[in-house]
Amino acid sequence: MNYAVCVLVCLLCMAAVPVVAQQTTTTDTLDSASAAAQVTVTEKSIDPQVLMRGDRATMTVTITNNGGVSVPISRAFLSDASLSIPVDSYDSVGSIGAGNSMTFTFTVRADVPDGVYYPRFSINYRSAPSLRDYIPVKVESTELDVSLVKRPDTFSAGNRETIELRVGNPRENTINGISVVPMGEGVEVEQSGYFIGKLEPDESANVSFDITPQETGTLTFHVTYRNGFNTHVLDHTLPIVISEDKRAARPVVSNIVMTTSGGVYTLSGDITNAGLKVANSVIITTGAPATPVEPNRIYVVGSLDPDDFSSFEVNFRADDADSVPLLIQYKDEDGNSYERETPVSINRTPSSEEEREFPIAIVALLIVAAVVVAGIIVYSWKKKA
Repeated sequence: MNYAVCVLVCLLCMAAVPVVAQQTTTTDTLDSASAAAQVTVTEKSIDPQVLMRGDRATMTVTITNNGGVSVPISRAFLSDASLSIPVDSYDSVGSIGAGNSMTFTFTVRADVPDGVYYPRFSINYRSAPSLRDYIPVKVESTELDVSLVKRPDTFSAGNRETIELRVGNPRENTINGISVVPMGEGVEVEQSGYFIGKLEPDESANVSFDITPQETGTLTFHVTYRNGFNTHVLDHTLPIVISEDKRAARPVVSNIVMTTSGGVYTLSGDITNAGLKVANSVIITTGAPATPVEPNRIYVVGSLDPDDFSSFEVNFRADDADSVPLLIQYKDEDGNSYERETPVSINRTPSSEEEREFPIAIVALLIVAAVVVAGIIVYSWKKKA
């Protein structure tokens, strides 16, 4: 009897073992899932915050174990059907301890049209459901805005002018490393470039360049900047067309009077600045075929403000010449030299001293002749009488 009872007890114990094992396995699974549920995504970031098409960005995801036990992780990965992800997974991650954090970094490339994309971040546990989270990636390809704030109406060869540019950031994120470099043939630029640096969203900066064009061409401003670690280049072109400066000094001569004595001509008149800029270092002389002579070989006027005038007088010889060029030389505010030439006709001038002497001699001769003729006539009359 005792033997039979012992056998029965053994059989009952053997039947109960699978039930206990099954209960233990179920309990372990529940405990793993409960522990994995304490792991959450606590931080996620992307740099740059907004990509331009073709840009690369660094995506960082941080998870934290808020539970009291360690959680084993088999794999962490990032997936998206549109974005390019060169290295998309971390294999054999290991365990994340209680109260600890773990960071995963991925690189994504946005060879996609503008829009918002949501790559999926996943954590695979060894014995629990996966953790999933979506990270928004915005692609927006608006470039920096470059505009002309100041430029002359016209460009003149050899005249220095100031060009002012405004560089603005219309994007939603900060742009770094902004620089502006001018380039162009036939144009001298005093500044080799400007470094602006960083521009926050909706912020702008002005830069100025002093240029001296020599010929018609194009001046290009290369604007280089970085969106995150992505380098971009934007070109802004300015056509340079050489023409007469509408505001330049314009010396004009008037009231010209010419006299002569002993073969030396004296030319006098007024000179007026009919332009809108100051004419500096104004001097007046005559050119070939005239030969300047003393006392006024060269007449120095000095500076002439707009609408200002001055009288002048020059002396010269001009044998067998019908006209002579009156040369007006002056400089602008940058020291550039200019010369204007005004032809003056010798035959068009009022009577000179020699011309006045010639008619007087003729008149005197005629008077003497008339007196002689009159004397002869009177003598004849008296003789007849």
